[in-house]
Amino acid sequence: MLRDVQQLTARTFDLLVVGGGIYGLAIARDAAMRGLSVALVEADDFGSGSSFNHLRTIHGGLRYLQTLDLARARESIGERRTLARMAPQSVRPLAFALPLYRSLTRGRLAMRAGFLLDRLLASGRNNDVAPSLRLPSGRVVSRSEAIQRFPGMRRQGLTGAAVYFDYITTESDRLTFAWATAAVGAGAALANHVEGVALMVENRRVTGLRATDRVTGLDLEIGARLTVNATGAAVDRLLSPLGITARVPLLKVMNLVTSREAGEEAIGGRSRSGRHLFLVPWRGRALFGTWESGRVSAPDDTEVTGPEVSDFIRELNEAFPALDLRVDDITMIHRGLVPAAVDARGGVSLEGHERIRDHASEGIEGLMSIAGTKYTTARSVAERVTSRVLEKLRLPAVPCRTIEPLPGGAMDDPLATIAAARAEYDALLPSDSLPHLVASYGTEFGKVIAIARDRLEWLSKVADLSPVIGAELVWAARHEMAATLTDAVARRTPLGVLGYPGDSAVERAAALVGTELGWPTDRRRLEIDRLRAFYGTLNAWKA
Repeated sequence: MLRDVQQLTARTFDLLVVGGGIYGLAIARDAAMRGLSVALVEADDFGSGSSFNHLRTIHGGLRYLQTLDLARARESIGERRTLARMAPQSVRPLAFALPLYRSLTRGRLAMRAGFLLDRLLASGRNNDVAPSLRLPSGRVVSRSEAIQRFPGMRRQGLTGAAVYFDYITTESDRLTFAWATAAVGAGAALANHVEGVALMVENRRVTGLRATDRVTGLDLEIGARLTVNATGAAVDRLLSPLGITARVPLLKVMNLVTSREAGEEAIGGRSRSGRHLFLVPWRGRALFGTWESGRVSAPDDTEVTGPEVSDFIRELNEAFPALDLRVDDITMIHRGLVPAAVDARGGVSLEGHERIRDHASEGIEGLMSIAGTKYTTARSVAERVTSRVLEKLRLPAVPCRTIEPLPGGAMDDPLATIAAARAEYDALLPSDSLPHLVASYGTEFGKVIAIARDRLEWLSKVADLSPVIGAELVWAARHEMAATLTDAVARRTPLGVLGYPGDSAVERAAALVGTELGWPTDRRRLEIDRLRAFYGTLNAWKA
């Protein structure tokens, strides 16, 4: 998977996707697998926007049962299972516990009814799923059991707990990147760090995109019969010059990565404002989410403020009275803008459904926009978008095939793959690196190890507290379009996903990536400075 921007201008594509988050990547893969010529460009790096800033859970939509949105719940259940079959190395079961108090709609009877309905809708949730990934049914436990198992719950008025199972993805950025690899494998032309400047329009028809390669400064014109705008919070930036809009209100959301140790179960809580919050164990740390601003945000309102963080911490300490979370516990803030739903009274909440807009309704042909909020259902949303693309291009209907495994996902069971890996490589690698490598690369982990055949120092850890080995950074530079140090440290590997990994680790990472990409000393220093600025931006509220 090599970065070649010249291929973007060598032909007119059937489809151009602008935006390389999970939705754009899933659309590109689907369209390429159905035989379309496809290009995709991303202004920053693949998965660097909202796809980077999420709660790391793959959930089956239990919350949709509260509003009896059975179609949405059924889709979430099905897509949760599909992801477990497509990328079994990327997910693992996780118990979630919700405290229950006296309530007609959220009490023990209501949850028992909800679990009964969930069992009916999810009766096939474990069909063809690896044995170690099969999810038990949810159940309601007593007050005494809830207190014993989940001591962090607020005890006042507690009547029990609802315990159910979803998936967590520890290598979440690798899972997102697998869609990019799969799209390229299906024939799509992808490039990161290519920023769309303006849509090309002839006679009220979009014919492609003028763009700039942010790596080389080269100006590009990318021709396409149909363009899909999947740029997330920036969805209207390309539309405004044409006098049109995607009509998607935006909501600021935030999750906190902390230095707090976490157990093996996720725990829910409710603040005094009524907000439902979760403590999710992720990579041994406590991840908290999701805070919502409660108002429509401007597209450029991407930074969180000190008062917003303080408000979130206050609500978390209300929801989990024994927590006593403090500012110093936060190592990174995941934040972004996502589509919002606005009710008749002006109330703002997270939009549960994707927004797909064909701009032919506004007199502009050859252009569609897509905005979504849920990682779990991105594949099925992409299926619907791609089917509409075929209709727009007046091409024969072609069945979707994206339920096929993602790269590295063709395995019987991840635990068996890890066991086999230990038998072959245990003597070469740190004990925690092998499970990480399997989770990151699936059955293709051996290719990463193989590049260190003559450089055994690449098999050692880059940082003491991270399982990442040097070979992964070399692999990212050689084969995965890692064009910057931030690409390699924050997304191709989890070296920096919990926060700044430290000067020593960063210096070593810069040496490995810089050697592969031919960076002189001054460029390496620049990349290190940019990486530090990346973490400074994520934590700018501290200033």
